[in-house]
Amino acid sequence: MPDSPAIFSIHAVATEHVLPLRSSILLDNETDPCRFRGDDDPTTLHLAVYQGDTIIAVSTVCREALPRPGARSNTAWRLRGVAVQPHARGFGFGRTLMKLCCDHARRHGGGLAWCTARETARGFYEALGFASASPPFKLPSRGDLLFYEMHYVLPGGSIAGTD
Repeated sequence: MPDSPAIFSIHAVATEHVLPLRSSILLDNETDPCRFRGDDDPTTLHLAVYQGDTIIAVSTVCREALPRPGARSNTAWRLRGVAVQPHARGFGFGRTLMKLCCDHARRHGGGLAWCTARETARGFYEALGFASASPPFKLPSRGDLLFYEMHYVLPGGSIAGTD
């Protein structure tokens, strides 16, 4: 008898549900840095892809200004903690989570979605329409990796996030 097909579902979840996958995939199992500024804001959205009862992918989007002097946070939304279990990559879960996060930001008045992408994820974001807005840089907490600030203008939005 063949195995029954895997059932996948996507749910908005509380912060605590995204932390374990963030920690294991993005932060070398460190638990302290896996909680981000904005995680508990009322407009923040945390999403989880479940395979049965197991979370296999997560993402977060929160209202946050671009990291530059004079930037306003009222129209900029930051994607954070996007993580997909290695065995679940290549099936479109990350793409679907990004679409849902961007839709949430747009519904809440967002004009721009942005993220700090690892060099290894840059192509993923570019395939979704994001553009690099910075040369590569290193973060003090992750000096072993290169990052890019990536921007995506939301439908009907603009990059007017600075004064």
